[in-house]
Amino acid sequence: MVKPNGNGPTRRAILAYAPSVLAFSLPSVALASDEGVRIAIMEDFGTADISDGDVLIDMPDYSDSGKSVPLTLTVPCTMEGLDYPEAIGIYAARNPRPRVARVYFTPACSSAVFSTRVRLDSYQDITVVVRMASGQIFKGTKKVDVTYGACEDAVANEQFPPGWAPRIRVAVPKTAAVGDAVEVRTIIGHPMETGLRHNSKGLIVPVRIAEWFYCYVNGQLAFSAKLEPAIAANPYIAFNLRIAEASKLHFEWNDTSSDIYTYDDTVAIG
Repeated sequence: MVKPNGNGPTRRAILAYAPSVLAFSLPSVALASDEGVRIAIMEDFGTADISDGDVLIDMPDYSDSGKSVPLTLTVPCTMEGLDYPEAIGIYAARNPRPRVARVYFTPACSSAVFSTRVRLDSYQDITVVVRMASGQIFKGTKKVDVTYGACEDAVANEQFPPGWAPRIRVAVPKTAAVGDAVEVRTIIGHPMETGLRHNSKGLIVPVRIAEWFYCYVNGQLAFSAKLEPAIAANPYIAFNLRIAEASKLHFEWNDTSSDIYTYDDTVAIG
């Protein structure tokens, strides 16, 4: 892995990006279903018979466009002992694929809060499943309606011209007191090509997304997320950390092309 010079992104990609509006699916692509969501949950959590629990899903009830719909998840808990969510799965029954993302917290996080932006196709239920470190599993649902699904643009233009490397931005406080909770906000300029569109010659454009996100604090994994093509272009990820000491923060985005993009930052004690 090649690391950035200073705080810039690693440049390992040999293909590249021209900004454009992404399509999410083609009219001929079959949508997922409630049964598809149930199967995905069974695969991810070992059961699909899950009771409702205390998970807050903050999304707009209605959005004009399904290309980038904000989503914030909150699981009320202490983040101490076994009282934290070790895994969260997000599912959408009317998208071409049922999985949206999976999120993994550790006690290095100050709270179980996660924000991103997602692609949605039509009116549907968003299902969120939580597994606590104690082993307890529960779920929540949210109905969301969109006027135009994220599938209007069925023909892809060139997303990755030669020499491409993503732009990365990270916002984190430069100083904090011992024990402070700090918000970390990240964004990577990545098209998140879904693999559901054709090029101008009628050939399917392969999936290419930033598939894994990792945050390390002083070399220890603090937070991670498995992203799916349902995450909006230029993925935005926000979460909270607890600062116990002067901290070196290391961020990684793993591309399905096997490229790895990194960014480093620090938080001083002040």
